[in-house]
Amino acid sequence: MKPLLLLLCLLMLPVLPIQAANKLQLFGQFGNKAVILINGKRRVLSVNTTSPEGVKLITVEQDAVVVIDNGKRLRVDFTTHMSSNFTEKETTEVKIWADNRGSYHTPGAINGQIVNFLVDTGATSIAMNEYVARRLGIDYRYRGTSIRAQTASGITTAFQIQLDSVKVGEITLYNVEAAVLQGGYPAEVLLGMSFLKNVELERSKDFMILKYSQPAKAKP
Repeated sequence: MKPLLLLLCLLMLPVLPIQAANKLQLFGQFGNKAVILINGKRRVLSVNTTSPEGVKLITVEQDAVVVIDNGKRLRVDFTTHMSSNFTEKETTEVKIWADNRGSYHTPGAINGQIVNFLVDTGATSIAMNEYVARRLGIDYRYRGTSIRAQTASGITTAFQIQLDSVKVGEITLYNVEAAVLQGGYPAEVLLGMSFLKNVELERSKDFMILKYSQPAKAKP
């Protein structure tokens, strides 16, 4: 009876599904952070942090990252293949040189007006202080939505807005989300992920390359 009882108990145990590996693609890297496409979703991970899909970033190397996915240690390299409904694309590249502190600054434009950007993959969106917004003629109080923003100095009031256009080099994006923070922080306009999520980042020792691909124009 005991062997039969044990067999019945084993048959009653739930069958656990085998967890499939995630589909990974390295999009960009910046310091100890990486932008990884996981099952079609862009995730910005710092070293030793884990995505909602269970992918943990271990190290950031020159042209690759090392992650743990479903208990397996994997090396993910940059890839040039991107899924698209188009077979032909136009790619625009912008090279940004690092300064002596390892920061990446680049001139650009917001709504057609010149600004100086600081590339910041840790910022969820483009961010600027209220004085810069006023100089650019952005009516953030009327057009924006009041939110609370976390900064290095604590929580402050900010206004979430949509910028008509943002340009870096020859890359121009439209209807880009941004935040205007009350006071003088940040001192520089942060080029955050609301812009960077649309480009591919490649980083070397001395410079960063932004690559933007768009469908080729149809021939007349």
